[in-house]
Amino acid sequence: MHRNFVITILTLLLLSTSGFTQDERSVGGAFGAVTIDGKIYNQISLRPVVPIWKFGVALDLVFYIDADGNLHKDEWDFSDSEAIKNTLIDKIYYIRYGKKSDPLYFKIGALDYVNLGYGILVNGYTNTTQYPSVRKVGLDLSVKTKGYSIQGFINDFKENASLFGARISSPMLAGLPVGFSVVVDRNQFRGLKDRDGDGLPDLVDEFPDHSKWKIDTDYDGLADTDPNEFDRDGDGLVDVNDSTAIHQFWDDLGASVGFDFSNEPYYDSMPDDSAALRLPIIDTNEDSDLIAAFALDVGYPILTDGPFKLSIYAQMAKMLGQTINPENQQEVDLGMGLIPVGVSAGFGPVHFNLEYRMIPGDGRFDFNYWNRSYDLERAVLSMSGDQFTIRTKEQSLGKFGPQNGVFARLMVEVGQLLAVGARYQNLKGDIWNDGEDSFITEMNQSLMGQIKLRKSISKLKHAELFYEQRNVANPFKFELTEGTIMGYRLGLELGSGIVLNYTVQRTYRDLNGDGEIAGVDEIINTTAIETSFAF
Repeated sequence: MHRNFVITILTLLLLSTSGFTQDERSVGGAFGAVTIDGKIYNQISLRPVVPIWKFGVALDLVFYIDADGNLHKDEWDFSDSEAIKNTLIDKIYYIRYGKKSDPLYFKIGALDYVNLGYGILVNGYTNTTQYPSVRKVGLDLSVKTKGYSIQGFINDFKENASLFGARISSPMLAGLPVGFSVVVDRNQFRGLKDRDGDGLPDLVDEFPDHSKWKIDTDYDGLADTDPNEFDRDGDGLVDVNDSTAIHQFWDDLGASVGFDFSNEPYYDSMPDDSAALRLPIIDTNEDSDLIAAFALDVGYPILTDGPFKLSIYAQMAKMLGQTINPENQQEVDLGMGLIPVGVSAGFGPVHFNLEYRMIPGDGRFDFNYWNRSYDLERAVLSMSGDQFTIRTKEQSLGKFGPQNGVFARLMVEVGQLLAVGARYQNLKGDIWNDGEDSFITEMNQSLMGQIKLRKSISKLKHAELFYEQRNVANPFKFELTEGTIMGYRLGLELGSGIVLNYTVQRTYRDLNGDGEIAGVDEIINTTAIETSFAF
C-alpha cells in the first residue's frame, strides 16, 4: 500500500509539471539514506522547482521508508485537520518572490539566513538547522521604498508564528536612516520537539506519535487516558470514573474466572478513589515562557560611489524578560547591549565589519541572540536521575555580567571559485563560574566560519564546510557546548545530471544538565547520503 501510494504521488507530480517547457521548470529528486530520530530510513524525494513570473515555487515531496517497508508517517499524516494542515505545509520547501535587492521580496518556507538591520539581535538565523527531522515553514520579507524600508521574519507557521521579528528604517534623524527593530519569542518551550503536538516533549512522552496519549503511570503499555486502561496506577483496583467501563471491567474479569460480579457491592462503585498518577512535566500548548527585545540603530554612509564603499553605524538593544541571578537564585530583568560605533566596508569581493561592543550595567545580554544555533538552544530538556528539568536559552543570560570588546566579520569571494567567511567576537568581563560560585573576570568569545564552493571543480559539484561556537572562554580550544555546530556538505557529479550528495552535521545536547558535553548520548549526528537528479 505504501509503495503504491508513493508511485501514485510521483506519477501525478510528473504529469502536473509536464505542461511547462524545460526552461520554465525543473524537476529534481533524490534517493538514498537519511537518519531521523536516530533511525535510518531509505529516502525517495521529488523536488520540482516551477518559475511563474517573478515567483519561484519549490516543493519537497519526500518519502522515508524503514527496513520493514513502513512509511514514516509524519510527512503524510491526514488523521485530523491539524495534521492535514501541517502535512500540506511541509510539502512547500519555499515560495519565493523577487530577489532580496528588489523593492519587494519574500520567501515562504525554508529560511537559510535571516538578518535584521545590522544584526545586534538577529544575525544568521535559520529554521533549517534540524532539517529533515524537523521541517519548518517560515517567512522572510523585505519592502523598500524611497522613504522607508521594512524587514520581517516568522520562524514557523506550524508553531502559529511563535517567533517573529520586524525592523522599519526611515531617514528620520537629520536625513540619517534610523531603524527600529523588535523580536518576540512568545513561547520558548516550542523549541522542544513534539511531533504529535500534544504539548508533551517527545523525550518524556511515552506515546510520542499519539496526540491523545502521554503518560503510562504503571508502565503496562496502556496510556492513562486509554479507554482500555482501568487500573492506571497498577494497584489492582479499578480507578476510572466511568460506570460503563467499571461494569465492563468486572464483566470481563467474571467471564475469565467464571464468576458473576454484577451482584457484588463494588460492581457499581469505584474501589480506588485515590489513584496516584504521574503528571506531565509541561504542556507546551498551555505553558509558555516569553522573551522579547527591541533595538535602535542609525547609520551614516561615507562613501557610496565607486568600487570602495564605507559607512559607520551605531546600535543599542534591550532584552525584555527575566532570568535567574546565580548569586541568589532570584529572578532579575534582562539587560541591554550597546554598539557605540561600527564600521562597514566593501571593496569588490571583500566585505568587512568591525564593531566595538558593550554590555553595561548588570549584564544579562547576548549579542546576535537569534542566530544559527538558536533553535538548538531555545529550550533543552535535561535529565538527572529520574528528574527532568527544562532550560531555556534565556536562562543562560544570567551568567553574563558587564563586558566589552570587539567584533569583526570578514567575507571574501575568491574569484568565481570560493566564498570564505568568518565572524569573531572577543569580549572581556564578568562571567559566572560555578566552580568559584561567583562572577570572575573572563573572556567571552565566539567564532563562526564557513568555506563554500561557488562553482563546480571537475566532478565536485558543490562543497561547504562550516563551524560555529559561541560564548566560550577560548573557541580555539574547541571544547564542545550546546552552542557548537559543525559539519560539511559535498556533491559529486556522477554524470547525466546525477549527483551523489553527502551531508553531515553534528550538534550537542547537555542531557544531564551538568554543564559538560560527554558521551555519545549527548552528540546528535545528522547524516544524509542521497543521489539527486534533475531533468
